[in-house]
This record gives sequence, C-alpha cells and structure tokens, in this order.
Amino acid sequence: MAVIQTSPLENRIKNDTFRSVEFIIDVDGTPVDLTGVAIQIQFRFRCKTGSVVKDIATTSGITITDAVNGTFEIDEFTPVDWAVDTYYYDAQITFTDGSIKTYIQGTVKILQDTTDG
Repeated sequence: MAVIQTSPLENRIKNDTFRSVEFIIDVDGTPVDLTGVAIQIQFRFRCKTGSVVKDIATTSGITITDAVNGTFEIDEFTPVDWAVDTYYYDAQITFTDGSIKTYIQGTVKILQDTTDG
C-alpha cells in the first residue's frame, strides 16, 4: 500500500517568483510510471478545505520531466501574490485507467516581503 508523502515546501516570499519544485513519486522504492497521467495541484488558504489560490495541472503549470521514473515538477511562476499565511496542497494523479491517487501532500508558508517594488 502506498503511503502519502508529506512534503512541506520551502518558505516563499510574498511577491517573489515561485521557484520550480521537483517531485519523485515511488512506492516502496519503485517509481510510479506517470506516462499519460493527468496531475492536478491546488494550493488552499489556511487549511485543506480553504479557498483555492492557485490551481495547476499538467496542462498549465506542471511538467512531467521523467514519466517512467515518476518525476514531475511545479513550473516556476511569478508573482506569489498570496496573503502572508500557510497554504496546503496535494498532488492528485489521474491514471489512464481512470483511477485517481494522491501520493504527495504538504504545506508552504508565504512570508512578508520587506521591499515593495
């Protein structure tokens, strides 16, 4: 049985560029084949059921970089104009047979910037 990986992201600074993040999905040391899958990630304000501030998918904001070895990344985007707080996310994967699985979940904190420019 696959365990959901908890993956807190590095803190981000409000109004900065959200640097790309790479994920590798494996189950008991065996990579999950991501060939043909759809991946969706939503970032939600303050809790897992909070309002969605960013919704990305393999069609817009997620790139599968090595499907056979279970590797994908959140693409860089600018700016992170979210309120200063903690945000929750997970990566939901829809496989070609229609099955849906969540392998990764976590949080990211947005810190206040000092320079406003």
